[in-house]
Amino acid sequence: MTAIDLIDTPAGVARLLADLPDGDYLAIDTEFVREKTYFPRPCLLQLARGGAVACLDLLADGVADALRAPLLDRGVLKVLHSARQDLEVFHRLWGEIPAPVFDTQIAGALTGLPEQCGYGQAVERLLGVTLAKGHARTDWSRRPLSAEQLSYAADDVRFLVPLYEALRDRLAEQGRADWPAEDFAALVRPELYEPAPDTAWRRVKYARQLDDPALARLVPLAAWRERVAIARDRPRRWILADDALLTLARANPTSREAVESIPGLPPAAGRRYAGELARLLTALPPDSPPPDTGPDTRMTKEETRLAKQLGRVIDECAEAAGIAPSALSPRADLRRLVRGEREVPVLDGWRRALVGERLLECLGGAGPAGPAQEPVAKGDSVSSS
Repeated sequence: MTAIDLIDTPAGVARLLADLPDGDYLAIDTEFVREKTYFPRPCLLQLARGGAVACLDLLADGVADALRAPLLDRGVLKVLHSARQDLEVFHRLWGEIPAPVFDTQIAGALTGLPEQCGYGQAVERLLGVTLAKGHARTDWSRRPLSAEQLSYAADDVRFLVPLYEALRDRLAEQGRADWPAEDFAALVRPELYEPAPDTAWRRVKYARQLDDPALARLVPLAAWRERVAIARDRPRRWILADDALLTLARANPTSREAVESIPGLPPAAGRRYAGELARLLTALPPDSPPPDTGPDTRMTKEETRLAKQLGRVIDECAEAAGIAPSALSPRADLRRLVRGEREVPVLDGWRRALVGERLLECLGGAGPAGPAQEPVAKGDSVSSS
């Protein structure tokens, strides 16, 4: 086991950066906890370049600040695997996103690896190395961290360097070096990491099973829960569970007593929030329209047929390219195409050249919203992915 020191001072960060081998990229990973919070609590940052590997204590005073300038340097490529949660950590720390990035999970999917290929699986497939799994559930906020824990964390970037190099070369050999660029650019949009209370209802499990009036009520209920969770920095479920939100939306209680009597509502939540929830529901106009749930609802038979046809085209092109169909387009975007939308990724860049033009040919005879027919039954709709 290679000994890894934990750098926990700004001076230590400065020495590390001065001693790093030259290079135009940094391999980065983070460890964080969020079981008891809404926002991730950054705990550890692992960094590698060339043969150098380091672990830095983000809980120590001044360490995160000392890392801000080098990690936000747009002249240095940041290499991560399944980058989105790590980028959320940086957004939380600094309000900015390190860019540019290279996500080895995205790149791997475009070379033929499974689309959600984990880091360990990618390392084993491409490098022939099997990583230890013993500390996957470590509480990274506890100190001190053992030598074994630090070595385990360091492996997440130690092998990220050769993984990046292997994927970079593989993309070039396949003539796909430019393919990931659009997906990488999408990852560093700040709005991805900003809380969005007004659309929080989309996170509520089984929300689309509500009838229209209940769904209209769920929107402000979910937004309220999101804002409370943000203000208190607590998990959503600690404020109110999804089941309780759904029950409130269906029952529409408009008095404190009615809210407190809702089955499944925890007594503590009832005591704390009942009056606020009753006022929220009372203020909602009774004829409030439900939100637009997207193209999954009220598909006509012709739209369903077209969406399935587009899906077959995606499958054929993905098989020919040796990649997963979802790397070309999620099924939901095909339904948007059928309903007349054209601002979808499959019609941009390399995806348009590979499959997008064929999709448009299939849609050539259909109007912007498809032929007007009676909606099919809910069970006949195209399944989501």
